[in-house]
Amino acid sequence: MRHASFVSLLRAVLSTPTAPYHEYHVARLVRERLAGMPHVTVEADAFGNLIACYRRGRKKTQLAYAAHMDHPGWVRHEGKPVFLGGVPEERLDTHPVEWFGDFGMWQLKPFELRDGLVHARVCDDLVGCAAILAMFADLEEQGAEATVYGLFTRAEEVGFVGSIELAKRWSLPAGVRFVSLETSAPRSGAEQGKGPVIRVGDRTSVFDDAITAELLDAAAAAKIPHQRALLDGGSCEATAMNLYGVPAAGISVLLGNYHNCPPGQGIAEEFVSLEDVKGLVKLITSTAIRMAAGKSADSSKSRLRQRLEKRLRDHRKYERAARKAWQKESR
Repeated sequence: MRHASFVSLLRAVLSTPTAPYHEYHVARLVRERLAGMPHVTVEADAFGNLIACYRRGRKKTQLAYAAHMDHPGWVRHEGKPVFLGGVPEERLDTHPVEWFGDFGMWQLKPFELRDGLVHARVCDDLVGCAAILAMFADLEEQGAEATVYGLFTRAEEVGFVGSIELAKRWSLPAGVRFVSLETSAPRSGAEQGKGPVIRVGDRTSVFDDAITAELLDAAAAAKIPHQRALLDGGSCEATAMNLYGVPAAGISVLLGNYHNCPPGQGIAEEFVSLEDVKGLVKLITSTAIRMAAGKSADSSKSRLRQRLEKRLRDHRKYERAARKAWQKESR
C-alpha cells in the first residue's frame, strides 16, 4: 500500500471512537473497508467478533491474525459512568471526557502524524486492526494465492472476553494458527523505531515456538527490520488462545503512553512509530504469502536440526573412541 493511502487508512481507523463492549463504530468501518475487496468475506460470530477471510486459489488455510477493536474507556451503566480497562484509578478524573452516546473517551487528538510518530487518542489496538485491513489490501493488489483470516475481537481490555468467546466456539479450519497483533509497552531492550517485535511471550505465558519461528523466518527472508523479545508488561490474546487449545503467537508494535498514561501523571495521546507499523503490515503479509507457497519447511528450526544432525555425525568418531574408556571405567 502506498504511503499516502496507508496514512489515510491509519487516520480513519485510529480516529474511530471505541470502548469495551461499544466497538460498533470500528466494526462498521472494518466492514466498509472490506466491502470493496473481491476476495475477502466477513461475518460476525454470536458475540459480535468479526471473522474476515481472504481466499484466492486453493491454498490451505494456516494463519489467523487478530486484533481487538476496543480501548479503555468510560461507559454508562445504570445511568452512571463507569471506567472499563487498565488505567490507574488516580488518573481517571484528571482529564476531560468526550462522550459518544453511551460511551466516552479521553478528550484527545484523534490522530496526528509528527516526526515519524503517529500520535492518537487510540493506538491500542486499532493499529492492529488497521494492519489487518492493510494486509488484505496488499494481498488483493498483489493477486496473492493464499488463504488467511483476519479476526477483529471485542472486549479484550476487560479480560479477553471476545477472544475467549471465539476460542470456545472455534469455527476456523483445523490447523489454523492464531497470531495476536498488539501494541505493547517497550520491555527487554526492545525499542521504538527498530521494527515490530516478534514476541517470545507476555507476562502470563510463553507462545508457540513453531509459529514464532515462521514469523522470524519470514522477517529474515523479506529483510524486514524486526526485534525478538519477551514483552512482559501485560498479557494479550495469544495467552487466551493457548489456554483454550488454539496454538498462538504474537507480534507487537511498541507503544508510548500505554493506555494514555504518560510517565509520571496525567493523560495523553498514545504514540507509535509509523515505520514500525509499516513493518508489521509487511511482516504479516510476507508470512502469509510465504507459508501459502509452502516455504515453511525451510524454517530456521529445520535448518538448526540439520546442523545439529551433521554435528552428531561428525562427532561419532570421538564417541566411538571414548566408548572403550567408558567400558573400562564401568568395570
